[in-house]
Amino acid sequence: MKLSPNSSHENLDYQQPVNGSISEMGSEVSQEDITSIYGGVVGSSLPISSMGVSSAYPLPTPQTEPKVTVPRWSPSVHDLLDQPPASLPQRLIYGGIAFCLAFGTWAWFGTIEEVGHAQGKLIPQGETYKIQPIELGKVKSIEVKAGEEVQAGQVIMELDTELAQKEVEQHQQMLAAYQLELAQQQMLLERVQLEAQTRAAMASAEQNAQRSAIALTQEKIATTRHLLGQQQSEALAYRSRQRQLQPLTSTAHERLEQLQGEVLAHQARLERLKPLEEEGAVSQDYIFQAEQELRQTQQRITQSVLQEVPSTQEQLFQADQSLRDLQRQITENKGDLTAAFKDAERLTAELHQKQAQAEQMQLEAQQKAQELEVAITQLRGKIADTQTLLLAAQAKLKYKFLKAPVDGVVLSLDVKRTGEVIEAGKIVAQVAPNGVPLVLSALLPNREAGFVELGMPVQVKLDAYPYQDYGIVSGQVTKISEDAESDEKLGEVYRVEVDLDRDYIQDNQQKIAFKAGQTGTADIVIRRRRIIDILIDPIKKIQEDGIKL
Repeated sequence: MKLSPNSSHENLDYQQPVNGSISEMGSEVSQEDITSIYGGVVGSSLPISSMGVSSAYPLPTPQTEPKVTVPRWSPSVHDLLDQPPASLPQRLIYGGIAFCLAFGTWAWFGTIEEVGHAQGKLIPQGETYKIQPIELGKVKSIEVKAGEEVQAGQVIMELDTELAQKEVEQHQQMLAAYQLELAQQQMLLERVQLEAQTRAAMASAEQNAQRSAIALTQEKIATTRHLLGQQQSEALAYRSRQRQLQPLTSTAHERLEQLQGEVLAHQARLERLKPLEEEGAVSQDYIFQAEQELRQTQQRITQSVLQEVPSTQEQLFQADQSLRDLQRQITENKGDLTAAFKDAERLTAELHQKQAQAEQMQLEAQQKAQELEVAITQLRGKIADTQTLLLAAQAKLKYKFLKAPVDGVVLSLDVKRTGEVIEAGKIVAQVAPNGVPLVLSALLPNREAGFVELGMPVQVKLDAYPYQDYGIVSGQVTKISEDAESDEKLGEVYRVEVDLDRDYIQDNQQKIAFKAGQTGTADIVIRRRRIIDILIDPIKKIQEDGIKL
């Protein structure tokens, strides 16, 4: 129900009763006069002279307060207003019921938007690039100014590099010294390995020669043994022949003695037969036969003396001589064999000694090589550590030059003059990258963040551009922080990121682009609530507080 500004506190509808009284009033009040009355007040558009009022009802005149406006009602209308009809209370009740029903229906079905307000500022999407030193340092020079465009890799600020440069030079000198020592140790290791290989080759050659000499000696021993065996076999044969010839010599002597005895016997027979021959007792043939037998026996003696006995003796002598020669050769060969055995033992001992010497030299070379390898490994470790320290020092020196990470604009520069000492991690400058859309990063109080969801519409009002003149910028929620963070003024808050539908405002047909760092307010429709719920919230709160109505 909408009330007129000029209506009184008693907003009553008297149209029908007034119309009903017109017939009784006759011509005293016209229909035009009645229709100009609204709520018991004479319309301002009706002049007092136009009212058809009877002379029987004169207008009252002010008596004590001359400044009071003279009523424009006729006495009949005044009486009508002072005496309402009898159905007025009933109509008031019906009107109140209708009003309550209408209000209840409106409160039940009507809704009100709850809006959350988040304060923030425009930042490039993905946050700005913050320039921070990694360690404490003194500002040597400032190369740019706030608002200046920079290229990726351009120096923004330079810190004092004297100590860092000295540290780099020191590590470079140490690295060069270690590398030189490493080269020397590697050359020494190569020389030791080459000497070890040469000595091993020489020792192997000597050992092979020694083995060859031992093999020759063993072969000589085998040959001498074989020859000794043959000679000993021959000596046995000669001894056997001696044993065989000695009986033959005795037999020859015995036969010679036998033949000599036969000769004596034949001679004695002839001596006995010659007297008988003279006497003629025996024939000459018989004598001749006896002489013939004597001569034959003498011939056999001569033959035995000249042939059989010397031959047997000569054979026996030759056998004795050969046996003596063989025994001498056997003795010599035995001496040679003994010498060969000694040579073999000596050569074997020398071989073992050379092998031991070669093994000792090999072990010494290996030990020396191992020591050199350990030293080389240690040097390589030192070189690696020094290289790491050098890289760290070079990185530290490099980080003394604070550079722009991307192409963009310097949003802020917190260092104003050279010589200032800045702490590690302090933000000295911020760079906004080019070509990145701006978003509103705002802080939403914890009590209003519970119903905010991604994609919710947002109305952004920028402080630099009054919304009464430039309107509001629409957007939507694209990011909500997972955890709350503390704010000195707002308490626990959530960070909300809003994408803007446009990044400019129009002023006299000219587009003015937004700038990073401009502040604004984001109005987020958190939820829609029924009016009835809002009205009964105090009752619910009282019930929750334990107060019974």
